[in-house]
Amino acid sequence: MDFTGLIAYPVTTFRPDGEVSHADLGRLVDGLASSGVDAVTVLGSSGSFAYLEPSERARVARTAIEAAAGRTPVAVGISSVGTREVLEAATDAQAAGAAGLVLSPVSYVPLTDEEVINQVRQVCSATDLPVCLYNNPGTTQFDYSPAVVADLAELDRVVAFKDTAADAATFNARHAELAGLVRAPFSHGASGDLLMMTGEVAADAWHSGPAALLPAYYARFRSAVVNGDQQEIERIRQVLAPLVEHVAGLRKISGLHLLARACGIVAGDPRAPLLPSPGSELRELGRLLDRLEAEFDAD
Repeated sequence: MDFTGLIAYPVTTFRPDGEVSHADLGRLVDGLASSGVDAVTVLGSSGSFAYLEPSERARVARTAIEAAAGRTPVAVGISSVGTREVLEAATDAQAAGAAGLVLSPVSYVPLTDEEVINQVRQVCSATDLPVCLYNNPGTTQFDYSPAVVADLAELDRVVAFKDTAADAATFNARHAELAGLVRAPFSHGASGDLLMMTGEVAADAWHSGPAALLPAYYARFRSAVVNGDQQEIERIRQVLAPLVEHVAGLRKISGLHLLARACGIVAGDPRAPLLPSPGSELRELGRLLDRLEAEFDAD
């Protein structure tokens, strides 16, 4: 797995009693495998990895991989506070048949460069799978520097970097800097849907939670951005960006579960202590979805 193209990060589906609904998760991933996305990653932030026990995470990985049935690669998020748990998740993912791993530097105490490098090296020694580093400083309080990325990219297993930035210009400058530091092939992908909605960031990949619920629209938008089709970019932005921006204004994870409901996807509510987004938001989500669908139904 090279972590390029459109990578969808589905929510983990829950039953009313808070247990994982593997049947609903299987249906969600089954649909994604035929939707035009290039890969799926389970147990990312969108997938509530932080609220699941190790045994639950291992079973979620197996469910998703079985549902994809080889039609699209399935990567597995292995982030955890402790390195022991990270390594356990990595070996579980490999045993389940994962195509790759996604790792962010999660810790109660913010990690140092040396600690992050050490953890990534241990993961690469424990598995044969390709690894995508994930930069999520707003959550982890650790911000990957280009120098650290370049250092870790020397490891054969490290093949990608999921990155974010405050704006398109900053991301694109960082993209150019990394291209000069890191040997090819290496995927520098964008995370952050508002960044994608600018239409100014092609990157090597888009890593997105909403894309798992709106895969056809995201695939069409990414194609327009990669091809530099300004007319199509603006057309899609006019109807997709307002919906994405509205979801971004809701509580993280909870907003995606509500979007799933608006899309007719059974995902349940997020696991406690997270509370669901207000049901009153459904009307606005429905209006924005109707506008999006109407634009493309006309084609």
